[in-house]
Order: sequence, then structure tokens, then C-alpha cells
Amino acid sequence: MDRENPLCPIRLQAVPSARELKAGGVSDPLGESTIGLTPSFLKRYPRRGVFLVSSECAMYCRFCNRKRAVGKGHVWEESSEETFRYLEKDKEISEVILSGGDPLMLAPARFTQILERLRSIKMIEIIRVSTRLPVVFPEGIRAEHVKALRKHAPIWLIIHINHPNEVTKEFVEVAGILRRAGAVLISQTVLLSRINDCPYILSALFQRLVRLGIKPYYLFQLDDVAGAQHFKVGVKSGTAFVRSLRRDISGLCMPVYAVDITGGVGKVPLARDYIVKHRGTDLILRNTAGKKGSYKDDGRQSRCNNCGFCFALT
Repeated sequence: MDRENPLCPIRLQAVPSARELKAGGVSDPLGESTIGLTPSFLKRYPRRGVFLVSSECAMYCRFCNRKRAVGKGHVWEESSEETFRYLEKDKEISEVILSGGDPLMLAPARFTQILERLRSIKMIEIIRVSTRLPVVFPEGIRAEHVKALRKHAPIWLIIHINHPNEVTKEFVEVAGILRRAGAVLISQTVLLSRINDCPYILSALFQRLVRLGIKPYYLFQLDDVAGAQHFKVGVKSGTAFVRSLRRDISGLCMPVYAVDITGGVGKVPLARDYIVKHRGTDLILRNTAGKKGSYKDDGRQSRCNNCGFCFALT
């Protein structure tokens, strides 16, 4: 992070701003309070669910959709045994996503125990781990974490990364260690105003990731979370960026541009099949089951001004 540059893309993600006091958004944009089967297990879609195993992050991103839980997530860890008992009895769930907080912030012994317990459940075939540690705290990934990943491979590791400047020497090193341990590396990126809302920046990020053996998985439209409205990019700009990327980079480098419909309706690709209409600043969307919901599309409309910033990426 460039501590002297107020526009540093890493600084803007990490340091609180008075802009967070701007009205708009909701505290629980994904409606997670309505889909908990236990205090630490969320299920919205068939055959899969999110297991909240950690209450800590290495960096508290200012746009996080779980900002409401900061300092309160200990209930997730306290209810983990209840979640394990539920999963042992469930006859449908075959895929579990470990999240929180950051699962790799757990002590290695606890992380290992969770993987072992999940692997012992016959129905569970796929395990994902959502993490930001390789980007913001690579030294926090211990040899014992890596050993656990190797023992229970394949584990799908979803790395949250938003800007090419986050592809540091340390990131490259730990990504190689994780890949050699048998982790399948994919990434997710949030489209953020004044941070990565430029096709050149996104192109540089996705191509660097693919060179490292990391498949860009999702490019997310910002969730409609309170305190993060200043990060929002207009959907028209986002779809224009995707068109530009499809023209200029290979399909292997392309993530799916998607949005979680506010209120817990679900995640959909931002494609014409799912967009019903614009009504003022409301974007009306339809999910795969035909249910409609809205997303507040009041973000900044961005376009590249050839400012030179994209070409000065480290």
C-alpha cells in the first residue's frame, strides 16, 4: 500500500472514509438472516451451502457485505458443532463453502479439524474455501494450513483479489505453494469505483492471474450494502467493460459478471436474459426460477479517460 497516495487502490479498500456515512444500501443485502439452517450455516441454493467458520479477517474491506457482523461473528464458531451435526444428517448437501471471516485465519489445527470432519461426511463431495489471505496476509498461511489442503485435495480455493497491484511477489510465491499442494485456485473480484473500474486494469489483473494458474471466476457488481455506496459502479459501465474484455482477452481470462439481487433473491449473471428493465435507478432482475427483484443501480458511470493510471501498473 502506498501510504502517501490518497488514491492508492489498496488504501481505498482498507482505510475508513467519511463517504461511508452516505445514506443508501442495507445492512444485510443478501438476506442472509433468512436462510440460516444453523447460526453458522446458510443455504440458499440446492445441494450447497455456506459454512461460516471464522469471525476474523486479515483486512476488513470497506465494502464487505458482512460489515454488520464485524465483532459479532464469534457465534459462528460457537455453533460449528451444531452445523456439523446438521450436515451429518442432511441427505442433499454435497458442496460446502467455508467462509466467514476468513477460514485461513483459523489456527491450523482448527482448520485441519474442519476439513477432516467435512471429508468424513459421505454426502459432501466438494469443499470450497473463500479467502483473502494470499493477497493481504500471505505470511499468515502456515505450513500446517498447506498440509491440510494437500491431505484433503482437491480443495477449491477462491481468492478475493481486486487490483493488479495486489499481485505482489509474496502473493505469487504463496499462490505457487497452494497450487502445488493440490488446491484448485480460482478468483473473485468486486467491481469498485475509482479502484478497478477500467477495462485496462481488469484486463491486467485477469491475465496476470491466469499466468499464475488462477482462473478468474466472478466479477461481482457491488452488493447493495450500507456504507459502501461510494464504491458502486453503474451496471451500464460494467457491461461495457465486459464487452471490451471479451474483445481483447481470451475466454480463459474472463470471469462471469454477476450481481446478487438485493434482498436474498439470488445471484444472476448480468446478461439480457436476467435483466427485465431499468426503472429510474432500479434495475429489475429475474432469477433462474422466474422470481423478480431489484438492485439499486445508482453507481458512478465510468469510462476510461486515458489518464495513464492503467499503464502505470506495477
